[in-house]
Parts: sequence; structure tokens; C-alpha cells
Amino acid sequence: MKGLARSYVWWPQMDVAVEGLVKACARCQESRNTPPCAPLHPWEIPKLPWRRIHIDYAGLWQGKMFLILVDAYSKWREAFPLNSATSAVTIQCLRQSFSQHGLPEIVVSDKGSCFTSKEFHEFMSCNGIKHITTAPYHAASNGLAERAVQTFKSLMKKTTGDSIEARIARALFSYRITPQSTTGKSPAELLCSRKLRSTLDLIHPDFKSQVQDKQLKQKWYHDQHAKERHLSVGENVYTKNFSSVPTWISGTVQKRTGPLSYTIALGSGQVVRRHIDQVRNSQVVSPAGTSVGLESSLQDVTELPLPESVSPAPSGDCVGQPTSGTTTEVTVSETLKAEEQPELRRSTRTRKLPSYLKDFA
Repeated sequence: MKGLARSYVWWPQMDVAVEGLVKACARCQESRNTPPCAPLHPWEIPKLPWRRIHIDYAGLWQGKMFLILVDAYSKWREAFPLNSATSAVTIQCLRQSFSQHGLPEIVVSDKGSCFTSKEFHEFMSCNGIKHITTAPYHAASNGLAERAVQTFKSLMKKTTGDSIEARIARALFSYRITPQSTTGKSPAELLCSRKLRSTLDLIHPDFKSQVQDKQLKQKWYHDQHAKERHLSVGENVYTKNFSSVPTWISGTVQKRTGPLSYTIALGSGQVVRRHIDQVRNSQVVSPAGTSVGLESSLQDVTELPLPESVSPAPSGDCVGQPTSGTTTEVTVSETLKAEEQPELRRSTRTRKLPSYLKDFA
């Protein structure tokens, strides 16, 4: 569109006007691609074990549903084989785990029906636990639990046993005694403190600094292809539509619910929660702070006088073709500065024919 406009007319800030027209078009916005991902925002490292746990369901897999729990500090994991994923069964498994390790301060999960029910909410409130849910259809927000599910399935495929309970016990035991690549220590050592302290422990690096360095390195690699964006309350945006077409629907930012998540009020009155990767701006704002439209710029350009050296476009079917009797001469010497041509250098070596060709010379 910019190239087409430049081939006929020109006015100040023409590119901004064309971009404003495209980004103000609802049909264009509804079919655009997903914006670049936001910079990585790592979860804060807890000061003590079993202060924040991440939970998620794995399955249906091998005829069972598996509730996976992972501690954010020690990376300790637990797995419960279940026949169904309901709120009552989930609460029963959590109560069993909490009776062994205590009540956590924060529980992070997705927005599954078993985690958003009234029964589950009352269980969290009665035990003084803060329940945090991630944005729908954005598994990376609960990446710790998603990775725990993947690791658990991989271990179960490699573990042998007569029953599924025996295989789960062997897989979890092998994982809990193995040092983590991120922390450098085993989950059992960090959660249960079973390894006795000695003078050799003084040479171990600080745990929190090591994890922060890993996270900063991961953030640095991730942010190479990321673009930082911020949204303000009341701003008109387009959010991803996961129910049906169109792909993007308009809305207004209602509240910021996290570092990278917002609640969006749609035109139909529905309020949804979205990650910033699922939201993008709806229009371009000019430096003066007002939207620039193509129609207003086209009206302004008609009032601008044409330079004397520019002739109006010829009329007829052959628009853009040179008219008869009108020529434009451009001399290179007038537009470019004369530069001295470098002297050609040729070899002064005497060239002789090969000896086996002297009879044919």
C-alpha cells in the first residue's frame, strides 16, 4: 500500500497515515498474525521449600489420570494415579500431600474446571493458601508443572515393575535422589535435608545465586526474539479469540492481574483473562498523541501546491506512462561527484608458451 501510494502522490508522514489506516481496519486486525512473544518473566525463587507448588494433570495416559505436584524450591515431585480428574479427588490428593509436607503458601495451576470450582476455592481459603491461575491456552505460564509432566512420562516409559504403583514409586525415587541440573542438588536434599553437612559443603556455590544465573541465562536467550510491550488500563486492544472466528476480537484493558497478564473487557460484555502474548494494540498513535487516518491526509494533500518541476499526472488509461513531448534528462555528472578512476594494474610477467606446444606455435 505504501509503494502504491508513493507511485502517485506524496504528503508529509504518508507512511504513518497508511499504517494508521491498516491498523484501524477491523477486518485487517482480525486476521493478523500473533505478535512477538513478551520477554521472559521467571517466577520468583522461594526462600524455603514447599512454599509454592505447581500442579497439573497428565493424561489420559496408560488408562490413568496423573495429578503431578512439583515444589518450586526443591523441584520435589509427587504423582497420584487417578481414574478421573474431579475437584473432590484433587482435594483428597492434595490433603494427603499436605499432611506429609505441610501447607504451602501458594498453589499455581491452570484454569481447569477441577481447579476453578467453588469446592476447590473453599479448600484453598480454609487452609490459608493463595491460589494463582495462569492465562488460558498459555502453558508456558505454568512451565514448571508442564515440564514435570513431561519428565514423569519419560521416566515411566523407562521404569519396569509389576504394577503401576511400583513403577511410579521407582520413577519418583530415582528422580528425587538425582541432582538437578538447575540447582545442582537432589530434591530430597533440598526438601528433607537428609544429607549431613560437612566442611566440604563450604565450597558449594550459593544456591539462590546459581538458580538466578540459570534463569538470567535462560531469559537472555529467550529475549533475543522477544519484544517488550506494556498495556494501560482503558486502552483499546485486540485479543486472541480461542472459541471461534474471527481470530482477533476488540476489547478494552480492564485490569492488570500479573506481570504479563491482563483482564480484557470484550464488546459483548464478557471479561476474559489473557497473557500479553495474546493481546496487541489496536491502532497506531501519532507523535502528537492522536490517531492519524488516511482519509484526512488525502484531504490535506489536495491543498498542497505542487512544485514547479513536477507536472500533474497525465489523464487517460495509461496512467504512469511518459507522455509524448515530455522528456526528463538526468545527467550523472550533475548528481554524482566526480571521482578519480583507479589506475589499472596488470601483470608484467613475460608469458611463454609451454615447451610441448612450440611445434604448433
